Amino acid sequence: MNVSSSAPAALRPLRRAAGKATKLLAAAALTAIAAMSLAPGQSMAASYPERAMTLVVPFPAGGPADIVARLYAQHLAELSGQSVVVENPAGAGGTIGTRAAVQARPDGYTLLFGTTSTMVINQLIMKNIPYDFDRDFTVLGLIANAPHVLAARADLPAGDIKEFIDLARKNPGKYSFASSGVGTIVQMGAELFRLETSTDLLHVPYKGGSAATLALVSGDVDMTVNDMTTLKPLIADKRLRPLAVAHGQRLGLLPEVPTFAELGMPGIQSSTWWGLAVRSDTPADIQETLRGLHGKIISDPAYKARLAEMAVETLDLTPERMAAFMKEETDKWARVVKEADISTN
Repeated sequence: MNVSSSAPAALRPLRRAAGKATKLLAAAALTAIAAMSLAPGQSMAASYPERAMTLVVPFPAGGPADIVARLYAQHLAELSGQSVVVENPAGAGGTIGTRAAVQARPDGYTLLFGTTSTMVINQLIMKNIPYDFDRDFTVLGLIANAPHVLAARADLPAGDIKEFIDLARKNPGKYSFASSGVGTIVQMGAELFRLETSTDLLHVPYKGGSAATLALVSGDVDMTVNDMTTLKPLIADKRLRPLAVAHGQRLGLLPEVPTFAELGMPGIQSSTWWGLAVRSDTPADIQETLRGLHGKIISDPAYKARLAEMAVETLDLTPERMAAFMKEETDKWARVVKEADISTN
């Protein structure tokens, strides 16, 4: 065998492999050089978002959370240049959808449309949640706030809220309030009213807000505390009667209805509010991009005007004020949970 004449042919595969390795190393070096040449604060995620995003709404389609979320998704899509798909993995008080969001990749393409319940209340009333919201998520900003209204059945024998309170005190346990389920913000708002007025009211939970509102219209229960995204059409056609607003000022849609504060009950303030969250280990620069997009959305006059039609207001808060707001909410509802002995376990 002539070794010298056959060696070059045998070495060709090795040479090709070495050539490929050299090219890969060169490409890696160029990538590293490009990364190092970025301006301070810049990163390879500067092009985010490059594809469609998913907004997880952990409540059924068609409900208040879904309505506000789809409006937000529309504006986010317009600003980001990418489509935003709204998904509704509902159930278990919002924990199913929230768990789906925490199990997604922390790449900024799965966003959580959080609510008062999922971001605050569930942690107070549920003992076996499969995640720790404060640890696993970062709230990028609050989206909107829907103040609550105490609404009664149209034929309730009380002309105003003070007459109803007197009626309830004289007849302990006779009058009832509907909620969309145990531990929901709808129950919490009514429980706050009950505690602040020292009235004995019967809680009747239903499977969802629609069923609760239907029961009220039908006269099966006497009152509810909810936001205008649900109550507006029924109040407009006088099937329900608004008695008081649980907010700092009167609502534009109900200018004739006084606030609890005006009536000497400033402690009765409740609302349904929503926020945008991502997994806490999402890259910081992507979080910052989302904060920037969020800020533009909630300051958009068209977005504000659309929300105002539902008696919903934007929550444009600094990070410090947002943290203070969420702490205030946590403290308030923790007291209600304890004094009303609310638990889902």
